[in-house]
Amino acid sequence: MSPQTLESLERRLLEIISHSPVPEDYPHARNVREWVRKLRPQASAAVQVAALAHDIERALPERKVRREDYPDFDAFKRAHARNSARVTGEILDEFDLTDAFKKRVSYLIEHHEFGGREDEELLALKDADALSFFDVNLPYYAKRHTPEEILFRMRWGIQRLSPRGRAFLPRFQFRDERLDRLFRECVRAA
Repeated sequence: MSPQTLESLERRLLEIISHSPVPEDYPHARNVREWVRKLRPQASAAVQVAALAHDIERALPERKVRREDYPDFDAFKRAHARNSARVTGEILDEFDLTDAFKKRVSYLIEHHEFGGREDEELLALKDADALSFFDVNLPYYAKRHTPEEILFRMRWGIQRLSPRGRAFLPRFQFRDERLDRLFRECVRAA
């Protein structure tokens, strides 16, 4: 793929994500890509594109999966990942890309919530997404949810991290003292 094609694809993805009704989606997408690059400096173009697009379905309210439609959080997250892979696949089809590249990006997105042990790039993407939740999303999330839901989501995010990813958790600090205290308690208990 040419550098121009990659740049055009990334621009298209970010343009869609910039219209998300979820205010943290755009900075989160960019931050996940930065975390992927930090965790895996030799990251392929496929995993970097997947990092940008992994939550793209949330930017399209008419196509977004709804948590209340699933029996539990894990089922919701699996459906979210499949849907984001499907939406991204449609966008990838607009570009002159190899089938192998499109399949790889779709695979990475579809498995970004739970996969990773056997695939170093997938593990980097999963860790990057979880770390970015704490790095970018958590203060926004805390404004919209109850303390119980915040605790649940922090615990869920911590448990999906690899040992390498967990090593970054002590670096995070939050201006909101209550949120920072809850976060520290979750990290200690993990």
